[in-house]
Amino acid sequence: MRKTVIALAVLAPYAFVQAQSSVTVYGVVDTSISVGDDGGSIGSTTRIDSGAGYGSRFGFKGKEDLGGGLKAEFTLESGFDSSTGASQQGGLLFGRQAFVGITANQGWGVTLGRQLSPANVAMGTADAMGQTHWGSTSGSGLGTLQSPGAASVQGAGCQGATTRINNSAMGSWSGGGFTGRLMFGAGDENASGSGRLVSPSITYQSGPLMVTAAYTRIRQCTQDIAATASPDWQTETVVGGAYDFGAARLFAGYYNFNPSEANKVVGPTTFVNHKVFWVGTRIPVGTTGTIKAQVMQLKQEFSGEDARGTSIGLAYLHSLSKRTTVYVSTARMKNNSQAKFGLAGATAVQRADGLGASPEVLSLGVTHSF
Repeated sequence: MRKTVIALAVLAPYAFVQAQSSVTVYGVVDTSISVGDDGGSIGSTTRIDSGAGYGSRFGFKGKEDLGGGLKAEFTLESGFDSSTGASQQGGLLFGRQAFVGITANQGWGVTLGRQLSPANVAMGTADAMGQTHWGSTSGSGLGTLQSPGAASVQGAGCQGATTRINNSAMGSWSGGGFTGRLMFGAGDENASGSGRLVSPSITYQSGPLMVTAAYTRIRQCTQDIAATASPDWQTETVVGGAYDFGAARLFAGYYNFNPSEANKVVGPTTFVNHKVFWVGTRIPVGTTGTIKAQVMQLKQEFSGEDARGTSIGLAYLHSLSKRTTVYVSTARMKNNSQAKFGLAGATAVQRADGLGASPEVLSLGVTHSF
């Protein structure tokens, strides 16, 4: 009896902790058969894609009730290519997200780590595709143009540029239909402040109406300028909204990245501004289907002729269950003679062969969540 009492005394605090906390394992596996054409001389090719629909991932989410309306929370999320098993996001173990923080029932929260930027959240919210499936705004400028040199450098403060921010702290607050976010990123954590970032956003949701806006300032990154250079500030703006008419939900948005010309040799192939406009819709089909369609126009300004591209994306999703969806998704990009814009799903890409090439792609896939 004495041994039993001692064992219960030892295990009691552990049992209490278990009752007050929880950890969830979750994930998405998305795979498709795709037929793509880069607009060049090779013609169409058939392949297996991961992320033509949703980005494949697995992760862990935890929450502990601290009392007084406070909760400790964490998220660890790893992206992978389901067609090869390889890690994505530059090979980082938890490249999609890795953060911990405190949230309150009053609507505020503070999180620290590698996390989605306010601009990323705003752009995905205003995208009819939700930055999934071909023809989405994924890859249209956010996170792809700010620091190309850091894209494959593991642990770089600018890896992920302005999509997923390393070494970041974010405060958030929600109430009365408004959600505000403010993020600070330490960047490459060097004396020059290379890659340092600040980004506020505001979103308003009331009934069928949603409007959102985000602004980002990011210093030029270590990988993209001379080691002795003083990094200049670059800016990014997202404005968008949606309205639900019942029979269809309409979306529209604008994105702008204004790079700095400092520390660069500006030539005919150096763009000095990048703009994206889009309009789209989601249409429910019965209780199990959804049609998504979007038109997007991209423009890069050069010292000579501007690069312009227009994409049209269309997808149909059909739910087989709460966790499994089959889809067909297609898109085409029409580029002018100075442009080589490609197409993007969630993480899959269809590149253009070169200047003036107009890529197109069609995918038949399945998404399973767990």
